[in-house]
Amino acid sequence: MGKKIQINKEFVDIMPQDYLDLVESGTYESPNRGWKDFGTATELIAEHSLCAGCPESIAFRHIMASIPNPEDTVMVGSTGCTSLVFPMIAVHNIHSLFGNQNAIATGLKRALAVRFPDRVKDVIVLAGDGATVDIGLDMTLQSWFRKERFTTICFDNELYANTGGQESGLMQKGFLAKMAPVGKKFEKVRLPEIARESGCDYVAIMTASKPSLVEKVIKQAVLIAREVGPT
Repeated sequence: MGKKIQINKEFVDIMPQDYLDLVESGTYESPNRGWKDFGTATELIAEHSLCAGCPESIAFRHIMASIPNPEDTVMVGSTGCTSLVFPMIAVHNIHSLFGNQNAIATGLKRALAVRFPDRVKDVIVLAGDGATVDIGLDMTLQSWFRKERFTTICFDNELYANTGGQESGLMQKGFLAKMAPVGKKFEKVRLPEIARESGCDYVAIMTASKPSLVEKVIKQAVLIAREVGPT
């Protein structure tokens, strides 16, 4: 177990064993950690709360394995499927309201810089397309306009999967869903272009089917956000 990642001693006796094992087996402070450690490390509790077969669990594992400084990272999640996963990981995290995750991350990043001026503290937002592009687009954009130094990861589900299947801004035009029976009537929002025009210094599109690409992108995004600006 890394020296910086520890469960508060007041709570150790009430923590489930699978979470204790998760913290104990973490690849923290390992300079070469990455997705290839899947066979020997655990980033996510096996009995997580996502639906059986949900690809989000693999995407989460890829991201967790790629964070360059997990022992000094705080992740900010939003209401939705991602909020089911954050209690199952051994990294500091915050559950925000639906859509205000970038506002929370802004205050958190600034506060950490004041509290720990001589220590690197990374902040990463991870939210779905509903929280990032629809409900929280204003706060997402404002953090980019202000050049806040943290990373925003959007899971492009093309759907509000957590609440029954409503259409989202990132859904493809014409797509039919359980609660969008006549099909979406407008084009998919071009989030990468919006991010670039709004001040993001690094923008990338990746897929969980290419773990090596995920690792490269996540590490670059976090390192650029530390020194330059939003990614």
